[in-house]
Amino acid sequence: MGSTSLHPLLGHGEVLQGLWDAARSDRLPHALILRGPEGIGKYHAARWLAQGMLCEAGPGEPCLSCGPCRRVQAGSHPDLFLVDPPAVGQDRMTIHFIVTRENRPKSAYSGTSIEDFLRLRADEGGWRVVCLRDVDSMNDNAQNAFLKALEEPGENTLLLLTSARPDALLETIQSRTVSVDLSPLSQDDTLRILERDARGPGLEELSQRELLARWSLGAPGKAMKLAESGGVPMRSMIVDLVAGRLVPDEAGPAFWELDGEFPGKTPAAQRRTRAGALMDLALEWLLDGRRHAARVPAESLAHGDTLEPLGGVPAGELESCMDCILQARQDIALNLSPEILTERVLRALADLSGHCAAATRRS
Repeated sequence: MGSTSLHPLLGHGEVLQGLWDAARSDRLPHALILRGPEGIGKYHAARWLAQGMLCEAGPGEPCLSCGPCRRVQAGSHPDLFLVDPPAVGQDRMTIHFIVTRENRPKSAYSGTSIEDFLRLRADEGGWRVVCLRDVDSMNDNAQNAFLKALEEPGENTLLLLTSARPDALLETIQSRTVSVDLSPLSQDDTLRILERDARGPGLEELSQRELLARWSLGAPGKAMKLAESGGVPMRSMIVDLVAGRLVPDEAGPAFWELDGEFPGKTPAAQRRTRAGALMDLALEWLLDGRRHAARVPAESLAHGDTLEPLGGVPAGELESCMDCILQARQDIALNLSPEILTERVLRALADLSGHCAAATRRS
């Protein structure tokens, strides 16, 4: 289930080496949760760790040339099970990924479950490994069903969970797993990954990749999503509104025509996703402005090179704008018109340009 061939890991190497060392000395817990910010390669690290457990020379850095490594790369190793809901067209990790149910909705996942996989013996006589992507997407029913696997995993079984929001998991799951914290990558490693893996609009030029490597703060997955969703021109639009170089009546039509991928099963859902992306980006940019006003150095901020238009905006007006955008973001989930909510956000951003200009005149 999910994607197969895997590039060698960049970043997180010391952490994984420590886990392979623990496995060689029989000290590796049977269930780990790899935690860290979104987009830093947690699931990639889990799969690389799994490949190193299954390698003929392992546990250790995968050799990529032995039979087990080739089978892992081909997606045909019988003792590795990948649970990656987005790769099979699912938004969440429902109970159907965990246990097999005869009665299920037609749209539900219908493949092999974790329960089915764990009933089997290790086909190649070594470890059995399950990698689960973004386990915080499980609802309570799925989490409760997963507890059995945590409590009775079977011999030589390793469960590798990943999460950017581990606090969303039931305490019973958190208490039965050992947390492994992963940090954002260096900017150099982020750029290397973008140069190696990234395809499509927004990543053709080195300058674009360098901008996104800085912007993502060590999260190449986030950088790729930003490129796919038109993040660079979208941010330029936000900056120009606050700087007074663009007005809402011009920004609105331009925003809805921006090239980008915005997931959703219907056109209406895709418009909501697009509007939500604008709101999230505007909030992120304004938060950086607030941090910079509190004397956080610009070079340490994702958007530090674009914050000049916020220099004269009073703190109270900045907070009011953020409150307006937060409310619009919440209203998106209530199925209110994304067009109306987007116009509200664009006007709130443009209003800051007036405060900025007034503050500049007073100075």
